Amino acid sequence: MRSNASGGRYGGVDAVKLVAAFLVVAIHTGPLLTYGEYADFLVTGVLGRLAVPLFFLASGFLFFRKLTGRPRKDERALRKYGGKIAMLYAIAIVIYLPLNVYKGDFAGSVTAGGLLRDLLVDGTFYHLWYLPALWLGIHLVYFLHKKMSVNGVLAVTIALYAIGLLGDSYYGLAVRSNMLEGVYDWMFLWFDYTRNGLFFAPVFIALGLWVANRPERTPRGSGLLALFLLSLAGLFGEGIALRAADWPRHDSMYILLLPAVGALFLLALRWRIRVSPLAGSLSQWIYLLHPAAIVAVRGIAGATGLDAWLVGHSLLHYVSVCAVSIAAALAVSLLTERRRRARRQQSQPAIPA
Repeated sequence: MRSNASGGRYGGVDAVKLVAAFLVVAIHTGPLLTYGEYADFLVTGVLGRLAVPLFFLASGFLFFRKLTGRPRKDERALRKYGGKIAMLYAIAIVIYLPLNVYKGDFAGSVTAGGLLRDLLVDGTFYHLWYLPALWLGIHLVYFLHKKMSVNGVLAVTIALYAIGLLGDSYYGLAVRSNMLEGVYDWMFLWFDYTRNGLFFAPVFIALGLWVANRPERTPRGSGLLALFLLSLAGLFGEGIALRAADWPRHDSMYILLLPAVGALFLLALRWRIRVSPLAGSLSQWIYLLHPAAIVAVRGIAGATGLDAWLVGHSLLHYVSVCAVSIAAALAVSLLTERRRRARRQQSQPAIPA
């Protein structure tokens, strides 16, 4: 979900989210594949994995900082926020429905259970899992916080994350136990990955809750930068070691994502920079529209005979997809902002001359 922080206080957050959106595009395009698979893994399989947790943390922070502690008002805010996520998800489902049909997603036997799993957990397109995960994660953290302290919420969500790790990057460890392997085999009947709204999203949303409830005094910028760089170096080491051990079933979840993303977000909060009021909306729509941009670039390449450049060359392919994604996201953001301004003007009372 986009923030309404247009520069000023949260300009750094919007700027970092915009960078994160381009990292997500990189994950789905493989910008360095032309130069080497291992180099691409370092970008898409390690560095790029900062992006989605950062979105979750930012969403948690921006939601929980608005709460007042008054149950009725806070529950209305939760319903409103959940409704916005659901509406955005519905729009995205409609956008990608033609591509679902084109891919043949409905060609085979489609079951009600499979449709529900895709709709509620896995997402109806490969990147749309984020929205139901955000919806579930926000609600889970909210209701946990009603029952326990922030530290208690962090403890529960870290435990859930640990379960998710064993179904993701640490799957090779889980399958050493016949019992655990059976448990995860059963779990994967219900969802494709553990990077979902139960095991992945909550801990980063809970970190957003923690940041929203912390004292205004923040750690020194130099200390945060050191923590981020050390965590990032450790994250690369973790990713490289797990790949060498052939443990990952998927590579979305790492232990050192927690300190790395937390430190990066706290650094972003310190960056009082001015960015475009559309920056938050742009990051949201780049994330949502970039798979359609991939299809568009492939179509343009085929029609113009530029496949070797726009598709075959991975870095040019990435740049082309980013350019189309930016253009589409900017168009949607400007249209949305224009409609929002029109509604505000219509809601203002007329002042007699």
